[in-house]
Amino acid sequence: MQLVGRLYLLFTPALCRHDPWRTLTAALDAGVDMVQWRSKQDDRDGLHRCREICRRFDVPMLINDDVMLAVRSCAYGAHVGQDDMPADAARKLLGTACLGISTHDPEQIGRAAAAGADYIGFGPCHATATKGYEHGLAPAAIEAAVAEAARRRLPLFAIGGIRPDNLLPLRLLGVDRIAVSSCVLDSDDPAGVVTRLRSMV
Repeated sequence: MQLVGRLYLLFTPALCRHDPWRTLTAALDAGVDMVQWRSKQDDRDGLHRCREICRRFDVPMLINDDVMLAVRSCAYGAHVGQDDMPADAARKLLGTACLGISTHDPEQIGRAAAAGADYIGFGPCHATATKGYEHGLAPAAIEAAVAEAARRRLPLFAIGGIRPDNLLPLRLLGVDRIAVSSCVLDSDDPAGVVTRLRSMV
């Protein structure tokens, strides 16, 4: 599966400063080209609404953690972390649907590639309250991950506390895809934030 997305929104309705559906619509209209449903609650109505909005913009929606929910809801795919369902099991369940895997070092990137990941998330690249990381990874670690992902021809989305004002150093390290959450969801102007990010990737 070939991914063309570069700006990936991790969408949790409860984290939105304003109405989540207006926030999502504004972000998609401004240029978000992948969405991950990331609700910690069992919210089937919310999932359905998110999927319908993404379909309106012809943007793929993946589901975080819950591979079976992704299969049942006919989502574009699923994303799993290191402590979630094993990647090889997720790959079998998803069939040809998209599989994303969170990674934190080159060794995990290698394992993700071997398991059949279609893309990886890599981080944290900066401190982030969303996941409770107080520090981001060192530039050398990020650069090594970018090189390893490129060697394996695996799209890498940098993740973790990324905002318009701290994205440039990551771009200089070779990052060309990013996943964001709070900088968009907690903004008074989500479309403006997405526009700025989009101009940089």
